[in-house]
Amino acid sequence: MTKFAYKNNRKKPPYKSILSYFFFGLMFTWLLVSIYFEVSPIDILKKGVVSIGSVGTTKTIESLELELLKKDSIIIALEKQLNLSNTDGLKKAIVKVSSSTLNMRDKPSLASDIVIQIPVESEVDILFYDTETYYLEGKQGKWCKIKYAGQEGWVWGNFLLVTQ
Repeated sequence: MTKFAYKNNRKKPPYKSILSYFFFGLMFTWLLVSIYFEVSPIDILKKGVVSIGSVGTTKTIESLELELLKKDSIIIALEKQLNLSNTDGLKKAIVKVSSSTLNMRDKPSLASDIVIQIPVESEVDILFYDTETYYLEGKQGKWCKIKYAGQEGWVWGNFLLVTQ
């Protein structure tokens, strides 16, 4: 009987406990890495630990500067095209309001400063319309950037009668 009891009291081989600690540590590290880089653990398995820095949304300063330069060049090109189109084919309009003058403002807002007062029936050059649609006195409309007497400013587009 002592021989039988001895077999039951045998300790497990040490490699089994070492392997279980190793795999537990490996899984724990895997989860910590996924939390740190804000990436799912599956992505870490797919992409590997070597490319883990590229999995996240972090960008280098150089890549951001390059992206900004590309966008700036697009904006500059569009501004040049806008300036060319503004000088070539300006639309003409006539001021139509119930009062004797129309206020041309420095910004597309009733709260902005008045640049000049334009007399009724005056002809103005339309540069462009604002992209936003607003309501003034219950009527839908857009602000319009115009040129009158060598000055540029904004007027309510509903007060203009386009002639060209």
